[in-house]
Amino acid sequence: MYKTAREVYIDVLTELVKEEAPTFYLEDFNYYFNKAINEYLKVRYELFEATQQLTDDLRFWKEEHHTTDLEIPIDIIGVVNGKPYRHLTSCVFDVTLERPVANCEQEVMTPRTYKAARMSSSIKAGLHNNVYLEPTFYRPYFDIINNKIRISIGSSLPYWVKISNILVEYLRHPKKVDLTEVQVADTIDTSQLMEFTDDVGDEIVKILLKLLLERGSSNRLQSNVAVNQTITDPAIRGAQS
Repeated sequence: MYKTAREVYIDVLTELVKEEAPTFYLEDFNYYFNKAINEYLKVRYELFEATQQLTDDLRFWKEEHHTTDLEIPIDIIGVVNGKPYRHLTSCVFDVTLERPVANCEQEVMTPRTYKAARMSSSIKAGLHNNVYLEPTFYRPYFDIINNKIRISIGSSLPYWVKISNILVEYLRHPKKVDLTEVQVADTIDTSQLMEFTDDVGDEIVKILLKLLLERGSSNRLQSNVAVNQTITDPAIRGAQS
């Protein structure tokens, strides 16, 4: 695992003394450190599964929720798992057939997994009177509406089609960092352990430094792009589509 919160604090102070650094309190460090973690998570999610490296970087915040319900309140996920939901990454079904189903290649009594596709605006528009796109258990869709994950598998499910499990994979909110004055001054480092590796931690510290330098209008930012920008939340975008 990466360094403790105090070690990050010391590293940031070391970087800031390279010039006349902006004055900031420990409360400022906690605020901007948590903001940096969230900015990093947002940027990486925009590129989620584009490469294996990005998937690996996000593994620290990835969680699973198992259910058989086709409508899942997002708040329930956090209550059940104790790890608050942030972004949906995938949704898959475990299905068993007790008799053959037309247009489905799945064998009887042989479990098979199907992955649900996100219900985008273009897909919604194309579903009308299109038997090749309409939702079924072997061609499921998911959407996020009114703080709920809604899974579409058609108007009705025959009794001989058994859904044994629905696996929802999601990114949880990162643990909030709260470094105290006592922990900074203590002889033994008892501050919070970071939940990510050195590589990810280094990237987050870079974001943290930019946020702090930006706050003090540092000249060192002239060669760097400002971090404080709005990044689209795919979960919200999906809910609005």
